[in-house]
Amino acid sequence: MEDLLRKVPLLAGLPPADLARLAQKVETRRLAAGELLFEEGQPGDRAYLIQSGQVEIFRQHNGRAVLLAVRHPGEVIGELSLLEATPRTTTARARQASVLLVIHQGLLDELLEARPETARAMLHAYATRLRATERLLNQSEKLAQLGVLSAGLAHELNNPAAAARSGGEQLRRALDDVRAAGNRLRCAVLSPGQAQTLARMEEQAIGQPGTGVTAGWNALERSDRQADLESWLAVHAVPEAWKISTALVELAYDPLGLDHLAAVFPPELLSVALAWQGALYTAYALVYEIETGAGRMMEIVQAMRTYVYLDQAPVLEVDVHEGLENTLVLLRSKLRERIQVHRYYDPHLPHIQAYGSELNQVWTNLLDNAADAIQGPGNITLRTRREGEGVLIELEDDGPGIPRQALARIFEPFFTTKLPGQGAGLGLSIAYNIVAKHSGEIQVTSRPGCTVFRVYLPLDFETAAPGPARGWKPDDARLRSILETAHTIAVVGAGSRPEEEAYRVPAYLHAQGYHLLPVRPGPDTLLGQPAYPGLESLPEAPDIVLLFLPAGEPFRAIEAAILAGARTVWIQAGAIDPPAANLARQAGLQVVMEADICSEYRRLVGRPLRASP
Repeated sequence: MEDLLRKVPLLAGLPPADLARLAQKVETRRLAAGELLFEEGQPGDRAYLIQSGQVEIFRQHNGRAVLLAVRHPGEVIGELSLLEATPRTTTARARQASVLLVIHQGLLDELLEARPETARAMLHAYATRLRATERLLNQSEKLAQLGVLSAGLAHELNNPAAAARSGGEQLRRALDDVRAAGNRLRCAVLSPGQAQTLARMEEQAIGQPGTGVTAGWNALERSDRQADLESWLAVHAVPEAWKISTALVELAYDPLGLDHLAAVFPPELLSVALAWQGALYTAYALVYEIETGAGRMMEIVQAMRTYVYLDQAPVLEVDVHEGLENTLVLLRSKLRERIQVHRYYDPHLPHIQAYGSELNQVWTNLLDNAADAIQGPGNITLRTRREGEGVLIELEDDGPGIPRQALARIFEPFFTTKLPGQGAGLGLSIAYNIVAKHSGEIQVTSRPGCTVFRVYLPLDFETAAPGPARGWKPDDARLRSILETAHTIAVVGAGSRPEEEAYRVPAYLHAQGYHLLPVRPGPDTLLGQPAYPGLESLPEAPDIVLLFLPAGEPFRAIEAAILAGARTVWIQAGAIDPPAANLARQAGLQVVMEADICSEYRRLVGRPLRASP
């Protein structure tokens, strides 16, 4: 057993005594070929070392299993969920009969405490596997998106294609009827008046299809008119009245109009003239229908062509509205059954420089997610407007909203609020990265009945410097008011060494006369003031909560700041966390992000507000 453990890279450096102790504590588990070891979503409470056999790792994505890796003897699996104390993100199944050694949580903790090198080795393994998994699932996500678009495209093309095919078959029969009736008319001796009437009937038949003359009639009106015409035709002994009555209704005939024709043509010619006109109208109506179907197919193909920007440079001038509309065309089969799309487009929105096909992936992911989120009938609202040196696109849906605890992680790779197998958690991550590639920003706010994604894109991303987050720094008057009216500042995540920014900034604020309340995480004391265990334990409501926390961590601190009654949350420069900032704004707090509080104080105030405590 010890020899086997020593072959594992994570354990190779353990002293013999530690290795022997570890060998005594591990358990053994045997799996038959095809037997599941663990499933996606299950608690990750143990890791496994493969002693013999093979174990395949896969993930359910859009109803299919995506194979991520095959693990062999000597490899450890399941340690990532164990390290993070999170549910399994993948499923493991024995590819062949296998024997595994079970490493429980306590044993792993003991191992990590004894050997820091093991922690570093596990971190390296984690990063390597994460990159490999993300590459595989990124490809799977793109293929799945292509599948969604292909299915929608096939659905959209099928209807006009089927209509065109059916119309072609009917057109052949209608042309046969036109030819037969025309031959009979040519054999007849017509008076000048009859010839003129036939010419008018021909113009009427050719000009009527698609004009909408009868479009306003409902089914009952059409049925009543058809019954009246069939009765008239029967009285005048016109054969196959049922066959031509439908066309005569579309030609807007009534019994009085047929009386005028009966006064021009004798009975034997009247039936031929009506059959000829009805067949001619039907033929032209079918031609119009085929043209409409072909036009619809061309529209879909053009939308797809523009969507992927075939035969065009990767960076080009992009019409955002065209991209949104083309995406809606391709997703129409998913949206039109139950979702109304409302558009509030800025008619003067300028074009932007962008990677057009990549940008359309953003609209696809956002619209597809919105459609999935809406349970039953619902609404999606699109808004665009010019903002500064860029454009702002808002996509709102009236679905149930995103859980508050999920907002902080919504753009993380592999994070999803969907059930296992329904999503890889990469759609929004891909959208975020594409927007960032364009030096833009994507933000989200959500509450039940209203989720809004806001995408800001510069007019020319190649010349736009990726600077601070837009819209999170109030104007100078508001900043001055925040700084001059504040007395108490709660500092979360302060530093302990004078050379650290998280120490220097609070020290400067202390010197300007602010009353500081240090809060963990951070040192036990800050400038002689003991740290409080959390914002909820503060003796008074702070005016400002100043956060020195990396992106992703401010969310919980802001939840506590809301409960603590804070007026302003200031996320110190260096951290951008729009979901956390959105949460504070929704609760009515003022938010400042990507602005240095010391620099703003010196620029706008420039003097101590009060004597230092």
